Amino acid sequence: MTATDTACLDAVAAFNALSARENWEQQCDPTLTFAHSDFPVMLDIWKKQADGKPMPMRRSMTPRALKGFLPRVAINERVSIHPPRFKWRLMGTQVAQVLGERTGKYMDEDAPPRQVARWNASLDLVLRTARPMRFCGRVLANNKTFLASELLFMPLSDDTGAPCFVMGFGHYALEIGDAPGRERSRRPDLFLQN
Repeated sequence: MTATDTACLDAVAAFNALSARENWEQQCDPTLTFAHSDFPVMLDIWKKQADGKPMPMRRSMTPRALKGFLPRVAINERVSIHPPRFKWRLMGTQVAQVLGERTGKYMDEDAPPRQVARWNASLDLVLRTARPMRFCGRVLANNKTFLASELLFMPLSDDTGAPCFVMGFGHYALEIGDAPGRERSRRPDLFLQN
C-alpha cells in the first residue's frame, strides 16, 4: 500500500466518522464494490475517457460517451475551496425526479444545511483524493428520506488538468444493499415523481 493509498483510506475514514457524528446517513466505500451491474460499466467509461490520465476532462464526458446513462448522471463544479461551494452543472432527469431540478443552482441555494454539508463533504472527498468513490445511504433531499441510494462519484478535471468537477451516477430505490454481501434492491428502477 502506497502513502497515497493510506492517505485516501484515512480521508475516507474521516468522512465516515464525520457522517456518523452529523447523522448524514451516508457512508463512503472506496473499494468500488457495487450492488448493481451498471456501475462498473459507468466506471469503465470514466476510465476510457481518462485515456491514461488520472481523470478525464469534463469536456470529454460528452452525451455520446454517456449515451444511455444520462438520465442518472449529475455533474457538479467546485466554484470555491474555502469554504467549499459547488454548483449543479448537469442533472439527469431521473436524478432530478429524486432530488428536485437543480441544474444551474448552487448547492446551498435551496437545500437544507444538513444536506448541503453532506454533499460538500462527499464531493470534496472525491476531488481531494482524485479517485472515484462509492457512497451508500439515505436520500435527505426533497422529502425523499424513504429512498436509499448507491452512488458513484468520479472526479473530472478542467482543461488545465485541475480536478474541479464531480460526475455522479446514481441508483435510488426503496431498499438497497449498503455493503457487499447485504441484500440487494428489490425494486431497482423505482424513481418517484414529486
